[in-house]
Amino acid sequence: MNDHNYNTGFLNYCQICYSKDLLEVINLGYQPLADDLIKVSEFNRECIYYPIKINLCKKCQYLQNNYIVGDKILYNKNYHYRPGISKSVVDNLRMLANETIRNYDLKPEDLVVDIGSNDGTLLSQFKYLGHLNLLGVEPTGTYIFHKDHNINVVNDYFNLKSSQKINSKYGKAKIITTTNVFAHTNKLGDFIKGIKNIIRKDGIFIIENHYLLDVIKKNQFDTFYHEHLRTYSLKSLIRLMELYGFYIYEAKTSDRYGGNIQVHFTLQKVNRSSNVNKILKIETAFGLDNPKTYLKFNSNIEKIKIELFEYFNKNKSKFIVGKAFPARASIIIHYFSFMKDYLQFIAEQPTSLKIKHFVPGTNLEIKSSNLLLKNKPDIMVILAWHLFDVISEKWRQKGLKKTNFVAPLPRLKIYK
Repeated sequence: MNDHNYNTGFLNYCQICYSKDLLEVINLGYQPLADDLIKVSEFNRECIYYPIKINLCKKCQYLQNNYIVGDKILYNKNYHYRPGISKSVVDNLRMLANETIRNYDLKPEDLVVDIGSNDGTLLSQFKYLGHLNLLGVEPTGTYIFHKDHNINVVNDYFNLKSSQKINSKYGKAKIITTTNVFAHTNKLGDFIKGIKNIIRKDGIFIIENHYLLDVIKKNQFDTFYHEHLRTYSLKSLIRLMELYGFYIYEAKTSDRYGGNIQVHFTLQKVNRSSNVNKILKIETAFGLDNPKTYLKFNSNIEKIKIELFEYFNKNKSKFIVGKAFPARASIIIHYFSFMKDYLQFIAEQPTSLKIKHFVPGTNLEIKSSNLLLKNKPDIMVILAWHLFDVISEKWRQKGLKKTNFVAPLPRLKIYK
């Protein structure tokens, strides 16, 4: 078995089975890193552009980026994303914590480890619900926010080496979680071996990630930023984890983040939940094993691109702003590059670390959303389109009665 650890640079074979029989699904060209935000005071600093070309492995039934940037470049001390500032994300993570405590009958002494814990939001929800034996693992500068919750954290990349230190100091975990992390690392084999090293025999490893079927169904090309090296189907996750001796126990899908999948693995042989086979059958029925499904996806994106350009051009005299800047927004702005000529600025929550920065590779400034009530836009393009209903209703009630709210995906939507 290959070690599933990949160096930076181009990759022309499957990250799971090493097959070179890959189908190109979409080429988004060269783009800057979504989190390479430029401070307003450093306007002249240039971004480095890296390729984004997405390939399908027909055998494993998943998508992968054909270029690896590398964890140390992507997840550095200046990382800007924080889940804790978004109420909808906090609510979702509280639900995950609640379900985990209830379904696995956690005892006070059971250790819960969250890998890629960011600002400690998920672990803080376990603590809110009464479970205190918690540990975060986070390589970026956001680890400092664990102190706000008085939660232990290891400021390091998770791999076999760091897992040995964790095992020595904290012991083995009953629950290990990775939310929107497992698709990211290029040292995948080292990551899984690290999980195996710190998980109890009766432990549960919970993976939550964006989901291939929803990505294709909802035209979510914006999930293909450099951090997302892999876009998994359930079939591909099972195939990968079986190589390391893990058995699937449970699987479920939800609408979170535009559609995600949550999968539970264990080292014990167990009877699968009935959900597992149901989801596998849905994947087959949808056509995830059929190349034509992905060709249609590509065609859909091009149609949306034309429709959105025509809408902007028709309203070019209007005051147009973008709302919210998750990483996926950078992909939309660069692939639909005409947007740079129409958007006046991007509005983010006042507590966001992204304020007073420029969108990578542009002169679009990210400003506080407090400005929206002073400078009421004619059109607000909601770049976090998966939260369109929540964001549009919130700002309609705040006073933007005459603003038209626009979602670019999964298809052009205008709420007047």
